[in-house]
Amino acid sequence: MNIKLISSIPSLMGVCLLGCMLSINKARAQQTPSNKDTETGTVSGRVMQATNKEPIPFATVALLNEDDSTIVTGVAADERGAFVLKPVPYGSYLLRIGTMGYTPVFLKVKPNAERSLWEMGNILMETGARALKEVNVVGQKQMFTMNKDSIVFMPDENFLPGGTGMELLEYVPGVTIDANNNITMEGKDKVKFYVDDKPIALTGMDANSYLNNLPSFMIERIEVLKAPPDAVEREQALVEGRTNIRYINIITRKIQFRGYSAAFTAGMDSRRNLNAKMRYNLNLAPFQVTYFNNGQYNSDSSYLSRKNFPKEAGKDTTFLDQKNFRTSYNFAHNLNGRYELKISEKEKLRGSVTLGWTGDGSNGYNNSINSDKNHKPTMLKDQESKNRRNGYRAVTDWFYYKEYEKPDHKMEAGFNFTKNNGNGYGNNDYFYLLTEDTSLQRTKRKNGNYSMRANFHYRKPLENGKYYDLSSSVDLASGTSENLARRKNVNDNELLFSPRLSSDYSNFNQTYAVNAAVGKRSRKLGYNFTGRLSYAGAKSEELYAGNQFNNETYEVRSSMGINYSPWKNHMANLRFNPGVQFFNQLALLDSLRSRVPFKYTNVSPGINFQYDYKQQQLTFNFNRNMDRPTPDQLNPFVNTADSFNIRMGNPNLRPSFKKDYRLEYLVQIKRHQIKAGIEKEDADDIISRYTKVDFINDTTVVNTITYTNLASRRDRNAYITINSHFFKALQNNRGSFNMNISGGVRYYNTVTDGGEEGKDAVSEKFAHVEGWTSHLTMWAAYRIRVFSISVNGRYNGPRYYAQGKQEARFNSGLRSQVNLFQRKLNVSFTIENLFGSTVRNSYELTSTYEQTSNARRNVRYLSLNVTYNIRKFTKLGQKGPKDFEKEEPL
Repeated sequence: MNIKLISSIPSLMGVCLLGCMLSINKARAQQTPSNKDTETGTVSGRVMQATNKEPIPFATVALLNEDDSTIVTGVAADERGAFVLKPVPYGSYLLRIGTMGYTPVFLKVKPNAERSLWEMGNILMETGARALKEVNVVGQKQMFTMNKDSIVFMPDENFLPGGTGMELLEYVPGVTIDANNNITMEGKDKVKFYVDDKPIALTGMDANSYLNNLPSFMIERIEVLKAPPDAVEREQALVEGRTNIRYINIITRKIQFRGYSAAFTAGMDSRRNLNAKMRYNLNLAPFQVTYFNNGQYNSDSSYLSRKNFPKEAGKDTTFLDQKNFRTSYNFAHNLNGRYELKISEKEKLRGSVTLGWTGDGSNGYNNSINSDKNHKPTMLKDQESKNRRNGYRAVTDWFYYKEYEKPDHKMEAGFNFTKNNGNGYGNNDYFYLLTEDTSLQRTKRKNGNYSMRANFHYRKPLENGKYYDLSSSVDLASGTSENLARRKNVNDNELLFSPRLSSDYSNFNQTYAVNAAVGKRSRKLGYNFTGRLSYAGAKSEELYAGNQFNNETYEVRSSMGINYSPWKNHMANLRFNPGVQFFNQLALLDSLRSRVPFKYTNVSPGINFQYDYKQQQLTFNFNRNMDRPTPDQLNPFVNTADSFNIRMGNPNLRPSFKKDYRLEYLVQIKRHQIKAGIEKEDADDIISRYTKVDFINDTTVVNTITYTNLASRRDRNAYITINSHFFKALQNNRGSFNMNISGGVRYYNTVTDGGEEGKDAVSEKFAHVEGWTSHLTMWAAYRIRVFSISVNGRYNGPRYYAQGKQEARFNSGLRSQVNLFQRKLNVSFTIENLFGSTVRNSYELTSTYEQTSNARRNVRYLSLNVTYNIRKFTKLGQKGPKDFEKEEPL
């Protein structure tokens, strides 16, 4: 069956977007996996007083576009006046150096292939009274910049008072977050997160936990990149040739002056939610200490309605209506100590130790009514649940960096160790009102894990632009997860241990990789050859189910690339990525009393072609890769927290294989960016969530949610997206206007074949879906001196999968702020979902049931947040500015 769901939004949106394209500026460039690393340079120098040649510490150094003087990037000089800006994309720029008490200095720099390293030497500054007028005002800050390979969002410290990192992420163009906190980027499921250029796993937390526990004022900027910011993972992406992944890098806020700063936020909203956050930074260079915490109290509710079709013709249809109410709280404490030793100007050692403690709890009430075809109740069940959890994590991270005399000759080494531990409990009480029966369940939980990562990277340039590059990495990780359940019914005398509802799961993962590359850096004609050898092993065991897993993957990867510039402003990059994967998976299933071996040899070819002309870019990509099931999907643990919606893993899952094709055209016209492309994905043995119906009797039905391998999925997509940002500084009233628009339309055609194994996991209605969908995000803010007001609106079209769809969602907001006492006090008032909101979140349909569900947290509500800031900085023993971004008083 074909479904053609064509929204009226796209046509209207297309007109709106084309009429509202505004401006976006170049930002920090991150190169795609190609030879385009030849197109960046470095600018360095030292800021000194013109009168006595003494250094000027902590001067602000900004790199400006020569055309419109908008900021590309910037840095603060160190205590000796030295600064380094890198990587700087080739082009013409103005270098602006400024600090209080001195007249700003403007210098022209032009990094290019002939001169990639611009050493400015000693830059002399004259004292001058007019320098006070050059102090940057927060209200004149441009928050979005972008170029062909990156988008950078730089929010003000008080942009979202009381908010979290997850909420701030929604303002990034192209990012979509659904009601379950699933994050997609430009319609792509593959999103990887990094913190301060390192994989987010090195923080000891996953992306959702980290972002939901990180206060928004701790984020200095969010970068969306086409290549990983971590050097080790960039090599892996290079040889794999994956292009369907976006990399989001969270850069945390750090104090740049000697001194301290603190911020306290407290807030509440009309949904009876409370939050409290605190941050403290201390800089005693070379030591830095950062502490922050995040506490939240929430109340929530959701609704589910399900119609179960009879398994036999002529039998009665049953209905389930379920209402869930939950109150929860969570709090996180994080203490980070950082040490940086500068052995010389080109050699440094940086280390940090982080201690964290997290606790949360929830109380839930669930009212469920099972009824027959006439909606006459056949079973009423109330459920009360209580869950508590707490744990700690300890992380140590060390990084050594050395630059040699010759440009681009460097050595890097890193080490990270993370240890987590947690425990908790869950109590569930079920009341069957019609039968006067009661059951009780008590669960104790305990988990712990550790991970270790070591990596080495050495790069040496040779004569005539040639170079070689060596890197290696070792990753080890181990974890345990224990859930011990005891259960009794009304007629039982005591709680008895329940092995079927218990889990004692352990795993050990190890990965070893070596990379080697040789090439020639030349804009006219350059080349690169890269090879990678790796081994990945994963062993796991589940005690109570008696299952063991042993997965091993051997990879031989290579990449051969060439870049050629036939004319000025033209650059062509071509890369081939041949590779072979050998995969062994052995499952020892006690429940089946059998061995289930899977062995695969995967030839993974790939090709990447990219052609750049000025601000235009044309790319074509093809790759074939294998995705393995995760331990959570394999673990057969049975979760009965909701006894009408049971969850469990599937130890029989196999890897899936995907072939991706993509052709995309991108053009950046001053501050506008437009992308158009076509995509094709052919996947076999695709891993999919599967909900099946179990009839306990003719009137009582439960659902079991697990995973299965579908036979195939064929996706065809065409899309166009537009990103624009408008910024205007208002000099007369020291204010600014910021506006950002991100939107697009997408045509989709998806055909899913469940095969014999997954035939019940694919709805006939959604086996073939075709139509148009769209997304649109608009945000605008107006600031005048200490007052600001902003509005936002987000629309996300429906998203389809094998059993149903996520409904379209629309939400909006209005926020007003006032900054008092030179930004020491910030008061924010917000109305969320100003124009209403879609509350039906999902729809599912199979041959056995139909279900809709929604979460009430999306309705309109009001919130109030108050933030108090303390700042004190010193320069060489003398008092400095109390606030670098100074405000005018009322």
